[in-house]
Amino acid sequence: MKPPLEFIKNEDKKNLLIFIHGFTGDSNTWANSQKQSLPEMLLEEEFVSQNFDVGYFNYFTKLLDFKKARFTSGIVGTLFGRSSRAQKNIGIKSLSDHLKSTIEIYCSDYDNIVLIAHSMGGLISKSYIIDELEENGDTKVKLFLSLAVPHKGSNWANIGKRLAKSNPQVMDLMPMSDFLDQVNDDWIQQKGKIPKTIYYYGQFDEVVGEKEATSYQVPKKLKVACNYDHFNICKPESKDSIVYRGIKKNLLEFKDELQFSKEMKTVKFVDDGKLDDENFVLKLLIADIHHHLIKDSKQTFFNAEYMVKAITNQGYSIEELDELYVNLERLYNIHFTKFLDGEYKSSNELVNKLYEDILDRDKEFLETTIPLIKVNQKTGMLQQLANSLDSDIWWAKNHSIKDLEEFRRVRDKSEE
Repeated sequence: MKPPLEFIKNEDKKNLLIFIHGFTGDSNTWANSQKQSLPEMLLEEEFVSQNFDVGYFNYFTKLLDFKKARFTSGIVGTLFGRSSRAQKNIGIKSLSDHLKSTIEIYCSDYDNIVLIAHSMGGLISKSYIIDELEENGDTKVKLFLSLAVPHKGSNWANIGKRLAKSNPQVMDLMPMSDFLDQVNDDWIQQKGKIPKTIYYYGQFDEVVGEKEATSYQVPKKLKVACNYDHFNICKPESKDSIVYRGIKKNLLEFKDELQFSKEMKTVKFVDDGKLDDENFVLKLLIADIHHHLIKDSKQTFFNAEYMVKAITNQGYSIEELDELYVNLERLYNIHFTKFLDGEYKSSNELVNKLYEDILDRDKEFLETTIPLIKVNQKTGMLQQLANSLDSDIWWAKNHSIKDLEEFRRVRDKSEE
C-alpha cells in the first residue's frame, strides 16, 4: 500500500507542491501519452526544482466497493491471525480529514504548501482549507490550483448514482448535495482568508462544465479557459500547452510573492549612528522628543527605506505610494493643528497621538493596494517625509530650516 503522501522530490525545501487526483484516479492521473507526468515536467524548470519539493496525495477511490471480497478477506485474515487491509470508499469530508492528518504528520517542516488538484481532489482540498481556517484562522496552503473541479457538483454523478448507489463520493458529487452546499457556504464565509485560487476549466469538458468548475463570486481574472476535456486537462502533452504554461506562471508568481514577502518583513535596526545626521532625527531632537521615540522612529524609517526597495524590485511604481504619503501628511497636519491649539501638551504627546492614529486607520484611511505594507512601514514613511528639507513636518511649534542648521552647527562644534 502506498503511503498517503508519496514524495517524488524531498530535499527539505520550505515550499511543497501536493498533487491531488480525482474520483477513481491515482498518480497516473497526471501522466500524458508519453508517460511523462505534470509534476515531472514542472521539476525540469529550474525555479521549481530550486524552490519546491513535490509529492502525490494518495487515497482510495473506486466506482464500486467489492464488499464480498472484503468480507471474505476479513474472515480469512481473522482465522489465520492476519488483519485485513481491504479499503472502501469514504465521503469527501472524511478524505479531507485524511489529507489534514497527512499534512500535519508529513509536512510539519514546510512553511508554504501549494495544492494542485484535479476534479474531486479539489473538493478534498477545499474542505481541508476550510477546516484549517476555522480551526487556526490560517493555513499553510498559500496557493490552490483547481483543475476541472466540480465546485457546484457534476451531473455525471446522477448517472453514477445508478451504478454505485452506496458510494458516498458519488453522492457528495451530486449537484446541491449536502456536502457541496456546506462546503460552498463555508468557502464564502471565509472570503478574505482563503488562499489565492485559480480555476482552470475545460471547454470540451462534458463531466464538469464551466459554471460547475468555478466557485461562487469568482472574478474573471482567476478563471482559465482551456481547450481540453475533463480527463486530459491534468496531463498536458507539452510545455507549450495552456495548462502547463498557466501553472508555470502561477508558480513563478507565487515564488516571487514569497520573496517579496520576505523582503517586506520588518528588519531589526541596529543603531550604529548612521542615521544621526538625517533631518528627521534632528527635527525630533530639536523638539526634545524622548530618546525611546527617536529610537522607534529610526527603526520605522529604516524599514520604510527597505520597503521602497522591495516594492521597486517587485515591479511596482514608486508613484503608487503617492496617495499614501499624501494621506500620512494629512494626518500629521490634523494632529499638529491640535498641538498648536494646546490640545496636546508636548511634542512627545503629538508624536504618540499621531502614531496611535496611524495604527487605528491602517485598514481604512491608510489602506493601499500594494500588499504587505504594514503599520511600521507607514510610520516610517512619515519620517521619510520629515527627512526632506522642503517638508513641513516638524515636531516643535516654532521651527525653520535655520533652526535645523543651527542645531547641526552647535552639535558638530561640541563634538570637536
